[in-house]
Order: sequence, then C-alpha cells, then structure tokens
Amino acid sequence: MAATTTLTRRSSRSKVEPTANGKPNRTNKAASAKSKANGAQKKRPATPEPEDSEEEQSQQPTKRARSAKLERESSSGSTDEEVREINKGLKNAALETGKNGAEEKKKSTRRPKKDTKATDAKSTTVKKTARTITNPLPTPPEHSRPANQLFVWGAGNFGQFGMGPAHLGEFDKPKKNIWIEKKIEEGAFGGEEAGIESIAAGGLHTMFIDEKGTIWSCGVNDDAALGRVTKDLPNPEKEGETIDIDTLTSFPYPLQTLVDEGFRAVSIAAGDSICTAISDQGELRVWGSFRANEGSLGFSNGSKFQFLPAPILNLPKDEKVASVAAGNNHLVVLTTFGNIYTWGAGEQGQLGRKIIERRKIHGTTPEKVTLRSRSLRAVAIGAGNYASFAVDEKGGVWGWGLNNMGQIGTGHEDEGDNMVPQPQRIDVLSPEALGNGARITQIVGGEHHTLFLSSDGRVFACGRANGGQLGLPTDHAALKAEGSEGFVATPTRIPFPDSASEDPVVHISAGTHTNFAVTSAGALYAWGEGNQGELGIGDDMDAKTPTVVVRKEGGSWKAIAAECGGQHSLGLFRKKTAQT
Repeated sequence: MAATTTLTRRSSRSKVEPTANGKPNRTNKAASAKSKANGAQKKRPATPEPEDSEEEQSQQPTKRARSAKLERESSSGSTDEEVREINKGLKNAALETGKNGAEEKKKSTRRPKKDTKATDAKSTTVKKTARTITNPLPTPPEHSRPANQLFVWGAGNFGQFGMGPAHLGEFDKPKKNIWIEKKIEEGAFGGEEAGIESIAAGGLHTMFIDEKGTIWSCGVNDDAALGRVTKDLPNPEKEGETIDIDTLTSFPYPLQTLVDEGFRAVSIAAGDSICTAISDQGELRVWGSFRANEGSLGFSNGSKFQFLPAPILNLPKDEKVASVAAGNNHLVVLTTFGNIYTWGAGEQGQLGRKIIERRKIHGTTPEKVTLRSRSLRAVAIGAGNYASFAVDEKGGVWGWGLNNMGQIGTGHEDEGDNMVPQPQRIDVLSPEALGNGARITQIVGGEHHTLFLSSDGRVFACGRANGGQLGLPTDHAALKAEGSEGFVATPTRIPFPDSASEDPVVHISAGTHTNFAVTSAGALYAWGEGNQGELGIGDDMDAKTPTVVVRKEGGSWKAIAAECGGQHSLGLFRKKTAQT
C-alpha cells in the first residue's frame, strides 16, 4: 500500500490542497486567473492573409505573310519565258502559302500556352522571397560525459519528484533523483552512461527527455498533463491486476505513443496542465488542457482533455515549429519562417487578439500574431503566466497580455495599461538601448513578473516586486521611485555577485514567484519566494537578490539548467571532472 503524506503549508501564498473531488488545487502556477484587465481592449485592425499571385504569360501565335514581290513583278514588263517562270513561281508560292496558312489557322485555333519557364521562374522567386527560413529547427544538445543527472527540491507531495510514493514531501536543497541515477547505470536512456537532455516543470508535474529523444513524465494527471494513461493500466507482472495509480504517477514513465510513432523529441514546454513537444523534424505535439475562468477549455478538436500527444491540425502544413513558450493556460509557437501563433485562454490579452464571445472557440485554435508589420519576422518568443513576448529579427522586443503590475515592461502610465491586447514594442530593450551589440535572447515570466536575458549575459526584470521576484536589493532606486507601489514597470538590470563579463548568465527560468539563473561557469542562482523550499538555498525564506545554490568554484556539480514548477524545482546537473 503506497504511503501518503499531507503537506503542511507555511504560507497561504503557495497552497496546494486537495479539493472536494480529491484533485489538488493549484494556487501557484495558476492562481491568478481572476486577474482580469480593467482597461478596455483596443480593436485589432484587420490583417487579411497575403495572397500569392502568378502572372500568366501567353505566347500568341504570329501569322506568317508572304511578300507581295511576286505579284508586283508579274505586273511589270517581261518576256514569255519570264512570264512562264513567274507563273510557275506564283503557283508554287500559292501552294506554299496555302499550306502555311492552313497550319497557321490550325495554330490560331489552339488555346494559347503559358510561358511555363518564365512563369515557374517567377513563381519560384516569389515563393522563396516570402518563405525564407528565419529560424533553424531545434536539435538535440551535445551528449557530454559524465551524464546529466536530475536534481529536485521544493514540494513534491504529488509525485513531481519522480522517485516513487516513498519519496514525497519537501526538500529545501537539491536532491539527486535516485531512480534516474539507477536508470542511467542500467543504460535505459540511450545506452551506457546516457543521461538526460532537457527538463520541464509544470504546475504539479515533471517532464524530461532522455538521450534517445524519449519523453518521460510524472506527477498529477487529473487534467491530462502527463501525456499518458494512468488509470486501469494492466500490470504485466500480475495477470488480472492493474498498476497502482500512485506508482504510475510518482515514477517517471515514457510517453509510449510518441515512441511508437518514431517521434524524436528535442524540446518540451509545460504550463499549468498544458504540455508540448517538438521533434527534430519540426513536428509539434500537444496534450493536457487549458483552464479559464469558466472552466477547462477544449482543444480545437472539441475535447476538453487531451490525454495522449496529438498534432495540431490547424497550423499551416508547410510550417515547421522552431520553439514553443507555455504560459499558464496559453501557448506561443514560433515557426521556422518567423511566424508566431497563439492559442488557449486569452482573457488577459495574452493571445494578442480579441476573443469575441461568439467566436470563443477560436481561442483554442492557433491564429497568427503580427508584430506591427506583416513582413517583420520573429526569432525568439517567451511567456509569463498571462503574458506573451517576442523578439524580432532586428532585435526589437515585443510584449502583450496582462500588465497590471508592469510585467510587460512598457511602463505603467495609467489604469488603461492593465492589459496590452496587441504586441507593443519595449523600447528600453532595443539593441540601441542595450548597447555593446547585445540583443535579448531569452524571455521568461511568472505570475506577475518577467525576466529578460541579453546575449552578453545580463538579466533584466520588471513587474511585481513585493516577494523578491525582481532580484533587486531593497534600497534599489527602481523600488524607491515615486509611483512604484510594489512593482517596477520598466525592465531593470539585476545585480549578480559576479559581473556579466566575468561569468555571464546563459539560462534563466521563472516560476510563479521564483527564479533561477545559470552562468557559463555552471553556477546556479535563485531568488524570489521560497516558503516551500523551492529556492534550494537550505531554508524556507524568501531571497530578495540572487543567492547561490550551486557554486561556480568548488563543489562536485556543475549546473546545466534549472526549471521552476508550481511548488517544485528541477535542476540538470553534471558531475565535475578534472577537465571541467
């Protein structure tokens, strides 16, 4: 019989309690769905789809006319012999003219042919110009040795840690996942010493990709977040019995349907209960569910819950997916052509378009988002719980969605800025403003705050600041500015113990109120709320500024990546060697 434990909460800010139906109630990753905008939405101008046209070129037949020279010569003075020669020539000419005339008449009755060479060349040129590849397909990371190991911390009372029902509860420091360590020793992840490629943390679930490209999942599956069936599954070791649901959810299991179809996963993303995967061929699979104020929203196929990974048929067939960003209950997709598509819950403007009541079904159908100009392509995307972001090919940064705490980063001028319904440029993050030839390369967000990472390793933050989410010391000028009132509406640089030139940040992650940053030297920093140990700093206190979790010097492990879930955290660490 699986042991069960009850998690005692230290703060009402981050509760996860069973509801009347026995399902956990998320209040971290999906707590603020009630935060609707007070301002009126702007009407989005109509953006008709471009039409590709082909100019048809026809080759008209030309009739050949014989010269009237012979007739002119026949009327002039000539000898009998010359007349006979002329008459003979006229006869032959008439025969030839009649023959050619018949041929020309036959040609003239035919349907004019297109100049296919000219047309095809022009068509090909137009298509190539309009469909230039802007973003490469995602590829698997380099498989370094020793293998990457998974570490977990925070609250894992619902199986998010992936170590079985005997290892639930809380850890306030990173703890190695012993189940995965054993599987690596057994060669279960792609051969000898093969480990983990990437990780993702959802509201109450965990996912990772092994070196074979197989996705594994564990945690709560009440809203289909695990991408596999966890009920009434036959036990292969005991005929006539089923596998206990606690075992199926608290241990990682592969998403077998993707394995069976040969889907080589290279990228995963997780929202509260919505999940995505991208293959090395740019194919997209989605499972789980969207939640909105009125309840769970259906997928475009009419189902409220998608228990198994499914393709999104509404995306253009000729577009490959380069990356996905997941908010709490919405998705932002970037294609190789630089186009952006969004769908899911859009009550706070996070879809970049107005959701009309009679067309509410279209909120769960992908639609394109335009960055001011139809020809402007995107090279990166990001998402907060209720906000969306993009970086265009010129380095411009754009944001839209809930802005009640200044989390979009465009400034907070009046009450009408509570929602940004369409993409708006964030000028303070432009290449010109950043200087040093830098551009924004990664954007992540929590419930009411956002982080921006630049190409030279600097991190900027904006939004709610009363729980240390922004990583700014209490005496920082931005927090003392008139009208700040617990938030900072303009992206402000976060100070780290080491400067960006000494040890630049290369990866950032944001949870509901928690943040992580990984540096090029393998150090891991955390800041924000930590009342359930999710910061991993050895206590349940908040951290106002970046605090060391893994040191860059000394210690046994090097941080590769870190992800924030609802109340749990994941770290991808590699054992240090003499060379590293």
